[in-house]
Amino acid sequence: MNTTTTANFDETLQEALRVSQTNDGPAAIALFQQALAINPQSATTYSLLAAEYITLGYVAESEAAYANALMLAPEFHLARFQMGLLQFTSARVAIALLTWQPLLALSDDHALKLFVMGFAHMAQDDFEVALGYFERGIQSNIDIPPLNTDIQRVIREIKSLQEKLALDATNSTEPTPTITPAEEENKHESEVETSAHFLLNNYQQQGPLH
Repeated sequence: MNTTTTANFDETLQEALRVSQTNDGPAAIALFQQALAINPQSATTYSLLAAEYITLGYVAESEAAYANALMLAPEFHLARFQMGLLQFTSARVAIALLTWQPLLALSDDHALKLFVMGFAHMAQDDFEVALGYFERGIQSNIDIPPLNTDIQRVIREIKSLQEKLALDATNSTEPTPTITPAEEENKHESEVETSAHFLLNNYQQQGPLH
């Protein structure tokens, strides 16, 4: 981009961010799209657009924007994590784990890897193991504080669910009904969807805009 084009892009992007802070989603989306019309190679702008879409409940549009960000910048780890979280909270756990797979190549103490491991174990109802990964991830994550806040919500939700399951087990006097494997699988998928649905949030992008 030449100097004038770069200035126009930066100005439009900064205005989009300012409008986003006022919670005017449609206006912010329009401005992010304008910025991308000027510079369609900006992976960060696609990621910001994706986050704005999800605040309005536009799941398909958000996922497409994250996909564009990752096509431009495959090593954009935060965008990959967010895209997987979007899929996870849409009850597409297998797809989310596939999206997250490259994050497993990160170092063992990398926060995003630890969070992914937590969600993977959460999906298998390995709640104690999941809690361990989430807590280690929070300790490792110093770059994205809002992410820690949301993972702490996940931890509270898991503990609440554990308490409920323990109480149900204590109070249950009815015999367990016989269900088919297909019914058991559908029941598990429903539980994953219910427990995961609250997780998605609009994480603020950190670092330089590019």
